[in-house]
Amino acid sequence: MRRLGAAFAAASFISLFLHHSAYARPITLPEALAAADRGPMLASAAADVDEARGNLEQAGVYTYNPSVAGSAGVARSGGATFFDFELGVSQRIEVGGKRSARKRVATKERDAALQRLEATRNALRAEVRRAFHLAIAAHRRVEVATENERAARQFQEAASERMRLGAATQTDINVAAASLGRAIAQTKRAARDVLLARQALADALGASGADLEPTGGLPTFPAIASEQELVAHALRARRELAAAEHVIAARKSDVELADALAVPDPELSVSIARDAVDNANALIAGVSIDLPLWNRNQGNRSAARARQKRAEIEGQALRAQVERDVRVAARRYRAAVEAVAAFDEQVVGTLAENLQLARDAFAAGKLGLLDLNVIRRDLVESQLVYLDSIAEAIDARTALEVALGRSLEGTP
Repeated sequence: MRRLGAAFAAASFISLFLHHSAYARPITLPEALAAADRGPMLASAAADVDEARGNLEQAGVYTYNPSVAGSAGVARSGGATFFDFELGVSQRIEVGGKRSARKRVATKERDAALQRLEATRNALRAEVRRAFHLAIAAHRRVEVATENERAARQFQEAASERMRLGAATQTDINVAAASLGRAIAQTKRAARDVLLARQALADALGASGADLEPTGGLPTFPAIASEQELVAHALRARRELAAAEHVIAARKSDVELADALAVPDPELSVSIARDAVDNANALIAGVSIDLPLWNRNQGNRSAARARQKRAEIEGQALRAQVERDVRVAARRYRAAVEAVAAFDEQVVGTLAENLQLARDAFAAGKLGLLDLNVIRRDLVESQLVYLDSIAEAIDARTALEVALGRSLEGTP
């Protein structure tokens, strides 16, 4: 009765999986990558670029607008009323290279934002490729588990028939029942995992809730160059490092700007005055300048130098981290690829054919019932371990791609 309930539950779960698969939207890897480029993660990084461009535009605008001032008054003398007025224009002049320093800061901030956008795109694409290929591997596990369950049911039927004919023992029946139970459990787990893998793909695309069915094959695992060559490439190509260099340059310009702000800006003025009592007009020119006695921008200058030093330290730390990440990822990738290569594709790649060969040998009397079950179980376990190795290689490939800042496609 318990076995019947387990079988019913497995059938229900598989039916749910098949129902989802029937309504899932097929998607290819190029389509998934294109969808990721339109997703919210990149939109956020692109907004940072737009903000930096706005800051650059503002940095190029002259700081001070001209000022217009006027005054008027009424005077009485000898019973007469006189109206005096004064009208003037003033303009503060920015000196010391402040505007050019602001533009240098904003330019480097924009360049850093552009590099961070590309870094985000590279990392997102690597994650999408990972989720896409893991979903395909999960589909392969469903195929293996389904074929294993079908073979386990045939094995149970054969054991029951031989028991009826008196050619089998209760041990054969018990082994067959246990094998079928394990096969049903494997199928349920595989069906659950493929749904989770497809949801992970949707999450990576920023389309949570969408039901996507990836189409295509598993990735290749190309050979890679030496660690030293990979490190040299990453140090040249990683967008995060380029962004860090731009940030350092921006902080240096911050220091220049802080020093420039210590120089006071003079203000020039011109005004016209009318003295109605004396019936005289006057043209007055003036200049004013702040005296930097107490505020010489000393605190901001110290803070700017501290920010520059911090940016340099962070840049050096990032460079060292990139080198470590590349070396670790390269070793992990090589080990994972070697594990995949250790399997014989002729054995693990054609499970149904190998099972049929074993059944033919059983029918010809060359294998016993329990021997057939052992061979079937070993073949299935080999296929599942092989797919586990594929999944590990996919993860390792993604880690290496992130460390390098590019895909391994077409790379020696």
